[in-house]
Amino acid sequence: MRRRLLLPVATIPALAPALASAAASSAALWTALGGAVSCGLAIHLPHAPARLLCSAAHVPPPKAGGSGDAGFVFLGSSGRPQLARLSQDSFTGTHAVTLAPGTTWHVGSIGVTCAVKALSVRCHNGAGHGFTITRSAYRAF
Repeated sequence: MRRRLLLPVATIPALAPALASAAASSAALWTALGGAVSCGLAIHLPHAPARLLCSAAHVPPPKAGGSGDAGFVFLGSSGRPQLARLSQDSFTGTHAVTLAPGTTWHVGSIGVTCAVKALSVRCHNGAGHGFTITRSAYRAF
């Protein structure tokens, strides 16, 4: 015989504010997938456009040589993702917050949205370009 757990109807509205507040973020620096992905606003000059910067072990290096560590990708309000090598901390934020699965990250000034899921982080801009990062892969689109 199966037993069903029934929540009182009053419980559901009480949970709604907590679920809604956890569903969106505009943090300057954040992590997801157990720390396997770090993203946030990239340092930029005052009159230069802001961009998202993400770091993960499976982000490939750019085809052109260069110095610095591989594993970084930039995404602005238009255009395709740009792979990069960086040799210093290039995030504007200093204290990362952990985003849970189901969270959407968005900062209006750069026009990029990221969806954090249980197994992936998917970021895209208004032009429809972006990338998906998992614990074991990176794919640009």
